[in-house]
This record gives sequence, C-alpha cells and structure tokens, in this order.
Amino acid sequence: MKAIAREDRGLPARIAGDIGRRITLGELKVGDTLPKEADMLATLGVSRTTLREALKILSTKGFIEAKPRLGTRVRAAEHWNTLDPVVLSWQSDAEDQATLAEELFELRLSIEPLAARLAARRGSAAEHAEIRAAFARMAEGGARVEDAIEADIAFHLNIFQSAHNRFLLPVASVIRAALSISIPKTMAATGGFGQSLAQHEAILVAIEERDEDKAFERAAALIASTYKRNFAS
Repeated sequence: MKAIAREDRGLPARIAGDIGRRITLGELKVGDTLPKEADMLATLGVSRTTLREALKILSTKGFIEAKPRLGTRVRAAEHWNTLDPVVLSWQSDAEDQATLAEELFELRLSIEPLAARLAARRGSAAEHAEIRAAFARMAEGGARVEDAIEADIAFHLNIFQSAHNRFLLPVASVIRAALSISIPKTMAATGGFGQSLAQHEAILVAIEERDEDKAFERAAALIASTYKRNFAS
C-alpha cells in the first residue's frame, strides 16, 4: 500500500478504492488477512480515524469482514455489493472485462424492457419529453462522439426515471456502466448508431403513445440486437 502524502476528506474513499481494486484484481485473495492496524497506519501515513473509515467503506460494500482474534479478512465476491457504482469502478481494471460487460448486458436484457413498459404507463408528458430530447441529441448529425454517447446514456436513464419504481432506480447506475462499455464498441463497429437509432425511436414512440406492450417488445429487441453485435461468437 502506498503512503499518503496528506490527509483530506476524500482519503478514506481513496484508500478503500485502492484496497478494493487489489481485491478485484486478485492481489488480495479470499481469506487473506489485512495487515494489522498499526502496520497499515505506518505504511499509509494516515490517522486511525481515516483508516477505520476506509475499512468501514470496504466492510459496508461486502469486501472485508472483521472477526475477533481472526483479524480483518477478504470476503468472496458473492458478498460484494455488485450493484454499487463504486464497486463497479473498482472492477474497471479487472482481467475479466469481457465477462463483466456481458454480465452487465444480461442485466439490461432482464430489466430495461420492464422499465420501458413502466415508463409508458407512468411517465409524465414532461418526462417523455426528456426522453425525446435525449433522442434528438443522439440523432444530431454533427454531434461529437462523446456528446452522442452521453445522449444515448441519457435516453436510457430517462426511461428509468419515467418508470417511477424506487427499486429500479438503483439499477440505473449499473445500466450506465453497461452502456459506457457497449456504446463506444457499437459505434466503433458501425461508424455511428446506424440501425439502433431507428430502434431507439421506436421505443420512444411506443412510450409516448403509452403502448406498454410495444414499449416492452421494442426495448427487448434493441437490447437483444446490441447484445448479439457485442457478444455473439
């Protein structure tokens, strides 16, 4: 662990992130015991309060567990809070990026069609207008690639907002991660949104018309075709 030059309010999160990434990379393995508190304090050069806050973050997210006389040990991935965007960021350097991206996409296949159905049912006219505005930004011919990607992400996240389901909202951060991985790949392969632009519009129209079944089916078709482009062998 690297020593920290000075303390600030973001230190606990940075220390937790460093340890969390080492766990996701396998440098710290399941069952490994973290160094004793005194040793970690000497190595990091931070206060006891800062270190304990960092370890609390890791514990809350399921990465470590402290037991009397056994010390603080690394927990298996099944205990991690994998829907937490911070945990996702810790996995950004993991070796199984392709597998991670595919698993995120499988989540999209399960959840986004439902979000589209609920957006058609519950979304307000103003919320539907936000989805259309994001689509319009996607469709701009002269838009920068970065702006087009952000517009695409906004399109999908606005659908989640329009669904008005409190349990779907936390998943939106995972969807953002999946989109951040897949959209650049899709655009690089096709030179733009191509066919998917028409598919996005079809979802939008179904939502605006409050046709729940069509919204569900068209969202499922878009994600299935994108999945095939990115992951089909």
